[in-house]
Amino acid sequence: MSQIAPEAARIVARVDDIRLGVLYMVASVFLFSIQNAIGKWLAQTYPIPMLVFFRSAVALLPSFILVMRAGGLGVMRTNRLGAQFGRAAIWGASNVASFFAYHLLPLADAVALTFAAPLFLTALSYPLLKERVGQARWIAVSVGFVGVLLMAHPSGRGSTLGMGFAIACALCNAVGTLTVRGLTKTDHSASIVTWTAIFMTVGTLPVLPFYWVTPTPIDFVLFCSIGLIGGISQYWTTLALYYAPAAAVSPFNYTALIWASILGYIVWSELPTGMTLVGMTVVTLSGLYLLSREGVTRRRPPRISAGTRPAG
Repeated sequence: MSQIAPEAARIVARVDDIRLGVLYMVASVFLFSIQNAIGKWLAQTYPIPMLVFFRSAVALLPSFILVMRAGGLGVMRTNRLGAQFGRAAIWGASNVASFFAYHLLPLADAVALTFAAPLFLTALSYPLLKERVGQARWIAVSVGFVGVLLMAHPSGRGSTLGMGFAIACALCNAVGTLTVRGLTKTDHSASIVTWTAIFMTVGTLPVLPFYWVTPTPIDFVLFCSIGLIGGISQYWTTLALYYAPAAAVSPFNYTALIWASILGYIVWSELPTGMTLVGMTVVTLSGLYLLSREGVTRRRPPRISAGTRPAG
């Protein structure tokens, strides 16, 4: 387990590890998929503000455990509290938009629209973070998005408002992801996750009494699971962005549709169509292509950047 000094400004060498970053991203997407399925189920009965509150409040528990493992409360010290708040606001908006999108749209339509995020992310990587986006990454993202459309082939059902929420979620995800990549250069990964949970909980608490509906015991457990699963998956996303550039791991977000198809069959008895299976193949091949290209390009001396080590 890595330890850090109490001073938040302590600087250590960081070496990119593309494969480890991809592994964390794939695992994170799997947990996010479970969270989204539970959220869609609960949104049929409960107000969205309740989902957002439990998503952030319960996530405080695993977040603080990570902080203590990383070296104690000193990890939370930051000279970029404004950036931490901005990241939390973006992530909170993404949560609200995603819950509304999955509530208002058919599952396949919502997933297809929210997966415009990697395209936004790739396009914004250079202007926001000055990260070079090579041809291989553009190809992987573009081909992967074609695979998403083949899998989802939007049906035209659902509301225009729901589509707007899905696109807003995609944009927030892209900006939030790039914000994390920037913050990991100076702040600990556990600190980023915890500050996000704190700001989101404080932000949703004042409106909670106006939307409160007492959940059943089983639904209460599901509400809590959203926070626990979300906290862990968010931390893994942060680690993915610590070890690899945002544009390198973003195509692996597409694996969410594979998990969505599996969960859709288990929970809602939805069977993937032939076109969906073709799309899954395209998405998988595009991710493997990117990973093989990264393995070749990383033969050169590793890029070193300033940052703090993550907990682990």
